[in-house]
Amino acid sequence: MEWNDITYVDKDDRAIGSGTEDNAIAQGIVHRVVRVFVRDIDGNILLQKRGPNVDIPNKWDQSAAGHVDAGEEYNAAARRELEEEVGITGKTLRMIDHYYSEEDDDGVLRKRFNKLYDVETDTTDTSRQESEVSEVLWVSEAELKRWLRDSPFDFTQGCREALSRYFSYLDNERQK
Repeated sequence: MEWNDITYVDKDDRAIGSGTEDNAIAQGIVHRVVRVFVRDIDGNILLQKRGPNVDIPNKWDQSAAGHVDAGEEYNAAARRELEEEVGITGKTLRMIDHYYSEEDDDGVLRKRFNKLYDVETDTTDTSRQESEVSEVLWVSEAELKRWLRDSPFDFTQGCREALSRYFSYLDNERQK
């Protein structure tokens, strides 16, 4: 679980305080998270597999994701998580969605406001935060859609929701 103080928010996503993730879950307090998908110049999407020692272990997830720390803005949190988890810095973040979700992972209810970002990169060189990420993988959009359809529980619940929104964003971008 998260040891840093994270931002607690009200039903309109206005900051109302801070505390631990454990406390937010125990008391049903809404908090903020960021989710980032990275694409290379060929359109492949970077995924990370959650490590065995984090909550919701051994599942595939966004390229980078995490809580918004107390006093931190969404964009800063997205940049921090991108650098910490997969070593990507200096790229333009495109905010593509802002939404509320309630995720029930094995009886643990998480109430969150999410900001979803897209990042394009001209390199596939990444690192990984070994304490949280067990592996990274570049996968084509078509392969990822098939994988998600055939084995949805390989992914975190939050990632499945984010991917649905991300694929809609990509489809809309192609129609422009």
